[in-house]
Amino acid sequence: MFLTILRSVEELLYEVMSWLLFYPRTLFMTLIHPLKTMRYSDSEQRDKPEKQYLETLSPPMFLVLSLLLAHGLEMMLGFGVEQHRDSLSRLVTSSDQNLLIFRALMFSLHPLVFAWAWLRLSGHKVDRDTLRPPFFAQCYLSGATSILVSLGSMGVQDISDWTTIAGSLLVAATTVWYVAIQRRWLMSVEGMGGWRAGLWAVGLFVATTGVVVVANALVE
Repeated sequence: MFLTILRSVEELLYEVMSWLLFYPRTLFMTLIHPLKTMRYSDSEQRDKPEKQYLETLSPPMFLVLSLLLAHGLEMMLGFGVEQHRDSLSRLVTSSDQNLLIFRALMFSLHPLVFAWAWLRLSGHKVDRDTLRPPFFAQCYLSGATSILVSLGSMGVQDISDWTTIAGSLLVAATTVWYVAIQRRWLMSVEGMGGWRAGLWAVGLFVATTGVVVVANALVE
């Protein structure tokens, strides 16, 4: 029994410490070579589960750690979430765990929508098996976007003019980068031209972001 617990602690310690290496590597890869990183995710999905993502973090783990890091920075810099009287707001903001779960769901919505759209536009059947590869690939983008948007939002909330301007520019630049990558990704669909892919990318982004904004407004 003791040896089993010790081995579990050993694996947990190794896993957590490995994040110090693989998180920055995954973030760098996603920011510098986003489409290549997404194709890498697709190829990893064809490997055996125990052989997947040996060189990086898995996409969902990368997204969750990005949200954890952003939340930690918020707490360190004094940008904690205020408690509210509304029952739904209290449910979400009553604990760090609930808040992180809510944010994970919000930042996972874009990957879900774009993965679904890619399958539909490609003429593929949408089921649990076919949805997994594009959703995982999209989680890399969402993870990188979440940390950048969170940093920008903290800048906007700060009272200093220069941090507000810098934060606004970071959020705007991240948005343009994200939509541009989605446009290029959708162009991989057979027969999808640049203009059509761009319209799909912008439309899907605006519609999904609108849902996220409404959801956030309900808990504020």
